[in-house]
This record gives sequence, structure tokens and C-alpha cells, in this order.
Amino acid sequence: RADFVFFNGRVHTVDARDSVAEAVAVRDGRILAVGSNAEVRPLQRGGEAIDLRGRTLIPGMIDAHAHFGSYGGTRLGIDCKAAGMESIAAIQAAVKAKAATLPPGTWIRGQGYNHMTLVEKRHPNRFDLDAVAPEHPVLLTRTCGHIVAANSRALDLAGITDSTPDMAGGRYDRDGGRNLGVAYDAAQGPLLEVSGLPEAEMLQALRLANADYLAAGITSVHSAGSMAGPELPAMQLLHREGGLDVRLYYMVWVALGTNEGLRFLETGLQTGFGDDRLRLGSFKVMTDGSSSGPTAATREPYSSDPTGEDRGILYWTQEQLDSMIERAHCAGLQCTMHAMGDRAIESGLTALERAQAAAPRLDPRPRIEHCGLCPPDLQERLATIGVSPAMQPAFFWEFGDGYLVNYGPERVRSMFPAASLIRRGVHVCGSSDSPVTDYRPLHGLQSALLRQTRGGQDCGQAERVTLAEGLRMYTANGAYAEFAEQSKGSLERGKYADLVVLGENLEQVPAAEIRDVPVDLTMSGGKIVFQRR
Repeated sequence: RADFVFFNGRVHTVDARDSVAEAVAVRDGRILAVGSNAEVRPLQRGGEAIDLRGRTLIPGMIDAHAHFGSYGGTRLGIDCKAAGMESIAAIQAAVKAKAATLPPGTWIRGQGYNHMTLVEKRHPNRFDLDAVAPEHPVLLTRTCGHIVAANSRALDLAGITDSTPDMAGGRYDRDGGRNLGVAYDAAQGPLLEVSGLPEAEMLQALRLANADYLAAGITSVHSAGSMAGPELPAMQLLHREGGLDVRLYYMVWVALGTNEGLRFLETGLQTGFGDDRLRLGSFKVMTDGSSSGPTAATREPYSSDPTGEDRGILYWTQEQLDSMIERAHCAGLQCTMHAMGDRAIESGLTALERAQAAAPRLDPRPRIEHCGLCPPDLQERLATIGVSPAMQPAFFWEFGDGYLVNYGPERVRSMFPAASLIRRGVHVCGSSDSPVTDYRPLHGLQSALLRQTRGGQDCGQAERVTLAEGLRMYTANGAYAEFAEQSKGSLERGKYADLVVLGENLEQVPAAEIRDVPVDLTMSGGKIVFQRR
């Protein structure tokens, strides 16, 4: 007897043949059967029957790279992407209003500003923020997550002064001898260390993220590290309380002046430790900056740089990166790295090759997070090594107009080259990098199909994917990238009953309207965890 039977639908199973069925039966948290109405409906026998009425049913979507706790943290702070926040003056007004509600000394946090789209065409700085919140430490994170703006109180708490030098992999904006409080990449480290959310607020942030992701049809997240403070203890607490309905694959990372990942190597724990709700994932090393900052490490200078010298920020020497990746590889951890620019991707591939040569492992399944500027020579190496890249198609929508300026049309054409890599047999994963951009996977799916900017410009139409390929990016390929393809990522007998009912037949929706298709129901492990009213 089935607990649930879904029937009369367009069931995209995302199995090896991309089969489309009519009905699905669920029992004891698993898929019992998939097939025609005639085959599946008799299994109901008192269970709940849900008539899909021609709507699409797909596997639960997997966001293969998101900052889960950081996204929840943005819900507790100032949303610098909100309507009306198009100027530093508007940001100042929001900070001032927030300060009026908090005791002096309390942190004020905000996320999502983009200096390139602000009226002033610059970052807010310490003096802008001091003017409206002199008694509160303030930290605003640029939309990319690689640049922050801090006021004097925050700089004091982090031990940063006018004489603090730039560091390897990071720098500060300065005006003469004055530190302006705008920190890039690794220079953010001291500020992030002192501004993290306390555990109670992190727990609240995780609850908000859990609810929002389920409502968007996401049942699994590869959590790529928190910029809002330590999140693993709060994740464990939420799980023990039974409040974690999203399945989390947790990455440990080496980044931004922190040593979390290197310390973790000493525990002896390996990728896969945990259970079906919270598992230890990959060892992640930050290697360069952001695509939109722009601070990604590129082979050739930025097209927008009048000096012809700016090639972004590379965090490590090749020897340093090789050493960290080899240590993690030998410790039994899946290895990955944030690599956005082609110079960073090349360095990362070399480190992965050398680690496997030094200590061959059966199916290490390496990854690269982002894999932005990836021309054909790097695509070939990536496929040969067997790397699974976690890409963010929605970046084209939000940042594409800037990409065309900063990198030029030729490089943008092969940016996030999903179609080319899929043709090479690569398991390309779809993800959001939330809160960097919109967490909704249907928004990302639309961008993968269109590759268009907010301003309507094209970003390499040859790299558009089909609907079937896009669905696989956000389901089966994400499962593969976390060694979970036997238990989720497709609708097949015996796998977890993680599934999503969409409000329309997705095949009949124009690509330009996919992101607006409603999620009607989300099921995780046979339990309905979201239902649209």
C-alpha cells in the first residue's frame, strides 16, 4: 500500500533515459513505483491520492553550491538588494534606521549591494557608515561575498588600522594614508571573524533558510561555507530538534584568513560522515576572487582595465595549493576549490592532477566550484580528470552586463560552458551561490536555457542547455557530485521520495517565464514539507 500516489502528471524522472511517466507512488519515505496511471494507481489502497492535472512533477532539486547559513543571515539583516536601495544615501538611511532599533555596540549587518549599479558607482566606505551609525559596528557585504564595507567601530574590533598592510590574496581601498574600510577577498577575514552570528541567531537563520529553500522546491543543498559565522554546530542542533528538512552536504573550507579546513584535517573524518540529513562533504579551498567584483584570477587582463595589468587576485602559490589539496585527498576527503577565473581553474586542475598522481584513489570525484572562465583547453583537462563543476547560470542574469564589460564578449561566450562540458560527458551541476544571487533553482534553470543578462544581452548562445539537460543539472548531477546518485537525484524505485510538484506543465512554459512557475508542493523523504495555499 502506498502512502501517496501522484497521478495524471508529466513526471520527469531524470533517469538514464530521461523517461517521462504519468504517476509516482511513495511508501515509507521512498519511491515505491513510477509508471503509467494504470500501473501505479492500484497501489493507492487507502493512501492519499494527488491528482496532478497535467502539472509537472520532478525530483527534489539540489542546489550544489549555496551558503545556507549566510542566506538565512541575510534575512536577519539589511537587504541591500531591496527596491529603493540603489544609492549609498539609501543604504545609509537603512543603516541609520537599523541603528535606532539596537543598543550601542550591537552589530549591524547587510548584504547584497553592488557598487557597479549604485548611483555613486563606488563602494560605501567607513566614513559613509560612521556618519549614520557611529556607536554600532557595521559590516555590509557586496553581492558577490568577496568584498565588504566596514565602519570604524567594526575595523577597531577586527584590529584593522590605517597602517594594516594588504595581505596575500586581499587588499583594502585607501585614500592616501587612510584605510577606507573596503576589504577585498582575504582581507575580509578579520572582519568576518569578529562579526559572526551568535549560535541562537545562526539557528534562527538556518530555520529561515530551511523554510525558504523548501518553498522553492529545493530538497538538498551543498552548503559551501558560511560568511555569517560558524554554522555546523547550529546545523547539528537543528537536526537533533527534527527541524532540518533540507538535506545538507557540508563543505569545510580554507578561505579568507581562516583555518577551519586545515584544522578539520586533524579530525580524521572523511567525506560521507553523517546521515541522510547532514553529511560531511568536500574540502574546499578558495583560490581566487569573484566574477563580478571583479577579482577573479584571469590569464589575460580585464577588458575594462585601462592599465592592461589587472588580472585579479590569486590566493596561493601553486606549491601551497598543491600541498593543501594533497593533504585533503590523502585524508579521504573529496577535494574542491572556488575557482572563477581561468588562471585559478588552471591552477586548481594542476593541484587535483598532482594529488591523484601522488596517492591514487578510486573515484575521488573532485569538483570545482563556479568554473567561470573555462576555455576549451581547460574543458578538456576538466573532463579527463573527471571534475564535477558546480555552476551558477543565474549569474548571467544578475552580473552578465558587467561580465561583457569586464571580460569582453569573446571570453563571456565560453563562460560557465555548460553545454560544451555536458557534450564531453561532464556532470555539470546547477547551483545559486545564494545569497550571492537568487536562490530559486527555477530562476537558475531559466538562465541556463537563455544565457541573457538583465539588460537583454546574450552571453554565448552556443552554451545554452536543453530543458532536459537543465533539469539534470539541478537534480541527478548534483546527487552525483555528492556520491548520492544511488539514493536521490532521480525518481526511481527505492530512492528517497524527494520530489516537487510545479504549478504548470514545464514543457509548455516559454523559457523566459520558467522562473515564475510556482512550486505547488515539496516532499522530502515522503513527508510533505511545503504546500502552496
